[in-house]
Amino acid sequence: MSEERTLTRHAGTVSGLTLLSRVAGLVRDMVFAFLFGAGRAADAFNIAFTIPNVFRRLLAEGALSIAFVPVFTEYKTTRTQEESRHLYNVTFTLFLIILVVVTLAGVAASSPLVRLFAPGFEDDKFELTVYLTRLVFPYIFFIGFTSLMIGILNTHRHFAAPAAAPVLLNAAIITAALLLSGVVEPPITAMAIGVLAGGLLEVLLQLPFIRLKGIRLRLKWDPGHPAVKKMLKLMGPAVFGIAVYQINILVSRALASLLPEGSVTYIYYSNRFLELPLGVFAVAVATVALPSLSEHASLKQMDKLKETLGFAVRLTMFVCIPAMVWMAVCRVPLLATLLQRGAFGHQDTLATSHVFLMASLGIWAVAGIRNLVPAFYAQNDVKTPVIIAFVAFLVNAGAGLVLMWPMGPAGLTLANTISATINVVLLWVYLRKKIGPLGGKSVLSSTWRVLAASICAGAASFWFSTLDVWSLDGHLGDKVLWLGISGLAGMAAFFIAAAILRVPELSVFFKRLRRK
Repeated sequence: MSEERTLTRHAGTVSGLTLLSRVAGLVRDMVFAFLFGAGRAADAFNIAFTIPNVFRRLLAEGALSIAFVPVFTEYKTTRTQEESRHLYNVTFTLFLIILVVVTLAGVAASSPLVRLFAPGFEDDKFELTVYLTRLVFPYIFFIGFTSLMIGILNTHRHFAAPAAAPVLLNAAIITAALLLSGVVEPPITAMAIGVLAGGLLEVLLQLPFIRLKGIRLRLKWDPGHPAVKKMLKLMGPAVFGIAVYQINILVSRALASLLPEGSVTYIYYSNRFLELPLGVFAVAVATVALPSLSEHASLKQMDKLKETLGFAVRLTMFVCIPAMVWMAVCRVPLLATLLQRGAFGHQDTLATSHVFLMASLGIWAVAGIRNLVPAFYAQNDVKTPVIIAFVAFLVNAGAGLVLMWPMGPAGLTLANTISATINVVLLWVYLRKKIGPLGGKSVLSSTWRVLAASICAGAASFWFSTLDVWSLDGHLGDKVLWLGISGLAGMAAFFIAAAILRVPELSVFFKRLRRK
């Protein structure tokens, strides 16, 4: 129970800050939609920002989740403080060199990278995307440095500053877009300037907290350090596994570039809304659970590892399934309220809603993946998730090619959903084979109750999605009011149904709320 309380407390902190970040992200998307709509400039920036983000997930988030935290946790648990600090400095030096090389290479290779990511872009649209990519790519340096510090802070069970970092990124992009879009030429350049400013702010936010832990990052060259060798050994196949996931994104964006103009941006907005429940809770739980899972694995406490993992999965499904159902039902009201203004019209809302419906069906699966994969990493097993990710990639590519022509961009997101479902099922099966029963009965018992309660919530909100106000331009006050009522109706229906069905995680939720 102490482990569950600790995980819930930390997850609550990360979720609250991530929610603030997602709200800032929604404001960013609202500003972006108002200024640039879903046309040529919007498509160009979305591809340009995707490229460094792919490398970010490979080098920054990938290294953080797979190599840094488990090895750092092992050293912190079993070695002296001096040995841990030496490891931080050695890792900092090596990672800094890698980031500089990747940044310079990415800027130099912007043109072929854009051709790879967006083969359907031609002439001025292609040139604009190359220009923006060269501006945005140095973001990988800032976010990579930030991720190293986040790995250290997470190892020391500090999660607040890392979770708050994206708020600064979104704030910087919003500020730059509003202040500079009328000054710079082309106006979309303002978004790229905001990205770079935000990356720098993310670095500056982490530094004081690193120092509060008594850590001073210094250049220390020791590539033969055994822990560094272990990290690199873990990162090799793991980066390949993440690369498979990123190739999924590359394939989806590349195929979308062959579809009518605006398809890339519709998928972008769909993914942004998809990340709301995932980022607010699924990623939060996975982030705070990884150090605990790594510690249990290093101490050979497999029963505790399975208990922590089972609780993390149940807690994640308790939040993500109702969010999935409500967002699928109220997708048009949600998009119309947040995006439909300026250059982004009602037809863009409807087009994005079709794409988002197919994507939202996979929220539960993506949430499950983000909680199960760290259990493999905690045991230094990166090969199994890699193989499973490759199978999922083949499914995604094949389904995307089949579905994109009859369904357009919605077919590509449906392919992602099918792929994620197969991925999470295979992860569960192989993890069970590896460490034994994972408490599947309790997970299924909780999940079907949560799903039933979520369907009640969706039914309570359905009528609000049929109102005429969503098709009108303006009327923001009315839209916010009706969307809020819809959300409250769905929430009330869910909690009542969950209480009747005796969903066990409901008591955990209210206990945490009472403590707050």
